[in-house]
Amino acid sequence: MVKAIALYLPQFHRVSENDEWWGEGYTEWTAVKQAEKLFSEHYQPHVPLHKNYYDLLDKKTMDWQAQLMKKYNVYGMCFYHYYFQDGRKILEKPSENLLQWTDIDMPFCFSWANQPWVRSWSKFYQGGGFWNSKIEKKQGKNGDEILLRQRYGAEKEWTEHFYYLLPFFKDKRYIRINDKPVFIIYRPADIECLADMIDKWNILANENEIKGIYFIGTNVNCPCMDSLLRQKMYDSEMLVNNREDYEEACYRIIQTELQQDDDAYLCGFPGYDDSPRRGENGIVIENSTPDKFYSLMKVLCYLTEKKGKEFVFVNAWNEWGEGMHLEPDEKYGYAYLEALKKALDDYKDFKEDDLDMERIGHTESEQSISIRRNANMVKALDKWLCIKETGKTLVSFFKKNKFQDVAIYGIGILGRHLITELEHDENINIVYGIDRRKNESLLMYSFPIYGVNQKLPQVDLIVVTVIHDYDKVCMTLRRWYDGKIVSLKEIIDWVVSYE
Repeated sequence: MVKAIALYLPQFHRVSENDEWWGEGYTEWTAVKQAEKLFSEHYQPHVPLHKNYYDLLDKKTMDWQAQLMKKYNVYGMCFYHYYFQDGRKILEKPSENLLQWTDIDMPFCFSWANQPWVRSWSKFYQGGGFWNSKIEKKQGKNGDEILLRQRYGAEKEWTEHFYYLLPFFKDKRYIRINDKPVFIIYRPADIECLADMIDKWNILANENEIKGIYFIGTNVNCPCMDSLLRQKMYDSEMLVNNREDYEEACYRIIQTELQQDDDAYLCGFPGYDDSPRRGENGIVIENSTPDKFYSLMKVLCYLTEKKGKEFVFVNAWNEWGEGMHLEPDEKYGYAYLEALKKALDDYKDFKEDDLDMERIGHTESEQSISIRRNANMVKALDKWLCIKETGKTLVSFFKKNKFQDVAIYGIGILGRHLITELEHDENINIVYGIDRRKNESLLMYSFPIYGVNQKLPQVDLIVVTVIHDYDKVCMTLRRWYDGKIVSLKEIIDWVVSYE
């Protein structure tokens, strides 16, 4: 029987850091309450049912959540775990309280959100209403905008981190796979010492009568991880002015899974809209309904059981600031929870032949795919030209982040322009290119060109110039490469925002 685990955001209570960075009294609810419609049919703001703007430090809140998840057959919660350089923690109190509140029946595990915290909630910063000038003064000479740094240290730091987690791992409610406590890492490729850290943790686990840790990496295949969680498989290239239809996103999720032969854990989502945090720079996946969510989760539950897996994930239980929540709201009530429960009940009746009927959406024609691909490329080129018109170049991104040896995926229109721009800087070395094509035009370059199914040499960074299929390209590259990968679009957006 497949069991559902929901991602859980512990941001709904006051902490001193948020008071300082974003304004007195800031919690996730601040962004949720101030959300605005960006177009006439835009579903914002999301209002909790009965205006239940709860505080996660209140035991009654977590008890209510535990009862709700049991009623609608949500097996457990996966708490985001924020642990930074030198053991700095934030938003840790809800999970620490749960550890003490043993009478609350809430199976749980952790997902380490191991990226640094940066000033990226542009709606608040650019609007001038929430960014704190004290932090501005604390920035370094290079305009350092990192709020919490992420450094992984060595054995001493790994050991301290493990022993912080040990009481949770030993809790009888902690979720296990193969009798090992589950620990998800959001960006495993960022941890250069990952293999050594995992070895150390497994040694420490055995010394503390635990059979090891079951590590899951999000989206990125790493040889030292036990498994993979495929999360947020919608097209991350869509922005608002950019919107995408929920059915199209779900269709791509299912098609991606049908083309894979790995044993990844699957993750569905009830919707997505982070405009409460990012305003017009946000991403909106629109037209989600409980019925469409039911259809998606029914297929994912079926595929999960077919893979021989016990758990399917849902993103998320309470990501209200990203419009991604199972918790009831005033528009749909409990309908998304009811849809998930029904999917968990009905998936065994699903038949392989039904995949043609329940693709959740329609098959895009080659013409419409081409139109969307070209539109995304034009948007990227337009932003790039605006950068050039101000006298800037993309080289600043590489210099600021100290990327010298780089590789370029996709030697098409965007790739050729990027190569020209980088070759004008003597401190940047294009080590090789990667391209699916084999033609004479690629012979003009002084660096070698690799195919997509070859072992790739290590560089500081691979830049993917393909806009439309970035997620799919990353999955392909991860079979042969475990270093840093970034999209050209992310570089362009970085230069627009921070330079």
